[in-house]
Amino acid sequence: MESYIHRQINNLLLKATDPVFISDERIDGDSLGASLALADYMASHGKIVPVYVASPIPEQYQRLPRIHQCTTDLQLFDNPEIDLVVVFDCSDDQFVAQLMDRIPGDPVVINIDHHATNNRYGHVNQVVVDAPATAAVVHRFFEENQIIPSKDAATCLLTGLCFDTTAFSNAATDERALMVASELLLSGARVQDVIHAMFHNRSISALRVWGLALERIEESEKKDMISTYLTRADIEENQVTDDEIDGLSNFLNLVTDVDTLRVFRETADGHVKVSMRSLTQDVSQMAKEQGGGGHKRAAGYVISDARLVCNQKGCWGVEEANKTV
Repeated sequence: MESYIHRQINNLLLKATDPVFISDERIDGDSLGASLALADYMASHGKIVPVYVASPIPEQYQRLPRIHQCTTDLQLFDNPEIDLVVVFDCSDDQFVAQLMDRIPGDPVVINIDHHATNNRYGHVNQVVVDAPATAAVVHRFFEENQIIPSKDAATCLLTGLCFDTTAFSNAATDERALMVASELLLSGARVQDVIHAMFHNRSISALRVWGLALERIEESEKKDMISTYLTRADIEENQVTDDEIDGLSNFLNLVTDVDTLRVFRETADGHVKVSMRSLTQDVSQMAKEQGGGGHKRAAGYVISDARLVCNQKGCWGVEEANKTV
């Protein structure tokens, strides 16, 4: 079935006259890498496809091929001629539905993902939950359709694969991930561009904020879990962006000896974002219960209208409406 769907997707892509790509609302290396790799493929057929992103592209990804095709302009969806929408690495059907509501027509929706919490909202769904990254799903698309990815497409896919496996160091790393990486290198993926996107993106100020999070780590022996916290004041006083803070959860997951961890971070719009990582637990289900989603070993959710507080004993918690978590 997976092979058939990949061929079906290729037929739909080649027949489309006004396609639009959508990257996940939360921009990262996998959602961008997967969408830009297919944008490169479409360009080889003379079709320059716009890639919608919900926010400006972080500096670390500015060197990715085809990045100039990304746009935050919602007027893109006002075009009644749109006949195909392809969504990448996004399990949030509500985010997609809001964008689809703007389109006057009724285009076919292709949903390409690997999140366990994806509810198959597309007309065509290629959701491969055991894939190490959505980039690996797109790589399989190239394979099944006997397409050799260009050096640019290979670079985009390797960026996505490295992002979701934390450079082949987390639980998503499996034989398939390493095989795909090898094939992408043979296709000419530019390793230095991938390294830049993955690692050369932390300012001294961002590292200071990470240091605050390390100081606040609290351990729960009963649950074999640690938690830490970052406030808006931490972020704003050090003049760093939320993009620079991303990666903290993966770093802690790599260097700590506990099974599960949580990073609580206040957002600019008055909520608290919770990122979870685990070696053995299915944190995607925990996140789904709280209205979030993600992978089995890496997931997250948002606590609305909440803030972080520290009590007199120095213990941190979440103050939400009339209760404290």
